Amino acid sequence: MKRILRYTVLLSIVFSGCQKSHNKRFEKLSASRTGIQFSNTLTETPELNILNYLYFYNGAGVAAADFNNDNLVDLYFTSNQEADRLYLNQGNFNFLDITEAAGIDNSGNWTTGVTHADVNNDGLLDIYVCKVGKFRNIRGKNLLFVNQGPNKDGIPTFKEDAASYGLDFSGFSTQAAFLDYDLDGDLDMFLLNHSVHPNMTYGKGAQRLQSDPTSGDLLFRNDNGLFHDISEEAGIYQGRIGYGLGIGISDLNKDGYPDIYIGNDFFENDYLYINQKDGTFKEIISEDDMAIGHTTHFSMGNDLADINNDGLTDIISLDMLPEDLETYKTSGLEYPFPSYQYYLKNGYAPQYMQNTLHLNLGNESFSEIGQLAGISATEWSWSVLLADYDNDGHKDAFISNGIKRATNDMDFINFISNEAIQKRLATGMSLEDMAFIEEIPQKKTSNYFLKNTGRLSFEDVTSSWHEKTPTFSNGAVYADLDNDGDLDVVVNNVDEEALILNNLSSGNPNTNFLKISLHGGPKNTFGVGARVMVYAGGSEQLQEQFVSRGFLSAVPPELHFGLGDVNKIDSVKVIWPNGMSQVLPSPDINTRISLSEAEAKDSVRVHYRKDAWEVRLTATQSEIPFRHKEPATLEFDRDPMVPFANTNEGPEISVADVNNDGRED
Repeated sequence: MKRILRYTVLLSIVFSGCQKSHNKRFEKLSASRTGIQFSNTLTETPELNILNYLYFYNGAGVAAADFNNDNLVDLYFTSNQEADRLYLNQGNFNFLDITEAAGIDNSGNWTTGVTHADVNNDGLLDIYVCKVGKFRNIRGKNLLFVNQGPNKDGIPTFKEDAASYGLDFSGFSTQAAFLDYDLDGDLDMFLLNHSVHPNMTYGKGAQRLQSDPTSGDLLFRNDNGLFHDISEEAGIYQGRIGYGLGIGISDLNKDGYPDIYIGNDFFENDYLYINQKDGTFKEIISEDDMAIGHTTHFSMGNDLADINNDGLTDIISLDMLPEDLETYKTSGLEYPFPSYQYYLKNGYAPQYMQNTLHLNLGNESFSEIGQLAGISATEWSWSVLLADYDNDGHKDAFISNGIKRATNDMDFINFISNEAIQKRLATGMSLEDMAFIEEIPQKKTSNYFLKNTGRLSFEDVTSSWHEKTPTFSNGAVYADLDNDGDLDVVVNNVDEEALILNNLSSGNPNTNFLKISLHGGPKNTFGVGARVMVYAGGSEQLQEQFVSRGFLSAVPPELHFGLGDVNKIDSVKVIWPNGMSQVLPSPDINTRISLSEAEAKDSVRVHYRKDAWEVRLTATQSEIPFRHKEPATLEFDRDPMVPFANTNEGPEISVADVNNDGRED
């Protein structure tokens, strides 16, 4: 009897474990299951390592798109030091490595981000790869693999031809994004670059007005298929203090023109470029440090999407604030108060080491609600992807995490700051010096899934949605790899196989969806920049066709809308970049539909007018000869633990009729 009872308990435990695994929303698929045998493996040498290239551990990207037009999403992985790989989707999560057969050849130092666009307007997606060049022993240029179409076996073939298009930039490139910034019908390109010497470049913020040929950001205008650098005339900062890691594109003020958000690492401001509709941009953060309030400090990846279904695009930017208390206590954090005050006086905007979520209030106004939304601390984070992973009608967040060695560890900082060690490293590293790197602690961290509650907040559902596994994860994408109506996730990892997460939501109750493919104009064949609104269940969902998202990566040019328990869509409206629009009434659900710009008949040219706030107070000349002067405070130097300083509480004012003459003094 005891033996029977023991077996019964054992079976119940096994069954319980199976049920628990089955109930996860995402299932990790092994390399043997998918055929994706890819790892971004790093090899450190005295010539190139974390001590002489600060972004050695930033990882690489992934691009998801249908490169042979067979309605299956393929995957392109970049590798920092080894060969990139292209995998053809054969259906049911079976992938074939076609790198050599496709004519892809990109190996050796140093590759970063990747995106895709139909650059030559032939209906086939081309691949643009960013690289680091002109640094130490690294020599290289950005690459454009032009799609030549599929061969007789259905394998897409490519020809590298960046030089013919004027896109063979050589410098410190991070990522690129294609957009039609001037609405002339063709695709232009913003190239995000980064500097490499933060200690040498810190100084006045006015340095951003100068131009650096290798680390400054660039805007290329498409002139009949040839891309020209028009950064200076367009108002794009190109300074050596830019450490660009994140780029997001969106029409933030709904004027019909795309705006650009740039996330800069270290001390430099993030940039928010508002399109002026005359071929130029106005960067509003550096011009007015109260324009959007504080931003992330060590900005990583970002994403721009409407998180509360109000028809306005919001901004989420990642940083490296630890959620784990031990990590928080042992890591280098913010500047001391006096240093921060000098930092602001030097021309920099307020920044804090935390993830930020800027809620778009309209009228080019934002409210930062990262703490309120519960997303401010997610460890050393890289990519954020806002999408509806559970098909309930609200955009959730996936965040990739981890770094091979945490260079902000205070023990390591104190060790490596030794004057003798610094002098030794300055003369060039030897094999013996490589031992210093082993002193840097590793920070393997699980990726995050955050569920949108629909109430301007997110719930951490990491444990319930997939098996938590510590990784060094960087670039990531979402895509419906098996065409089952839910979004799967692909992640490029350092020193281990890429992560393929199969979303198991489809078929569950209340997981209806709609997928939308766009066919744009003759020089923008995938409708980049189009705005699509789905009206269903009394709400409006907005998405825009921009593919460069997250960190170093690009999602497919297809829009996915979760519908939850909604069984009928009222209508779908698309506004094309040329200002034309069309409405599709009551489309079917749980399917993919295609919309074509050629069928758009209605003009909705937007005449944006920034609303003037109604002012009821009028400034007058003061008759009181008093001006308050705020003295510098030393309290934080004397006692760093005090929550605020009593010496800078500001001036006070009292009102009373002191002499009883009926007038307030």
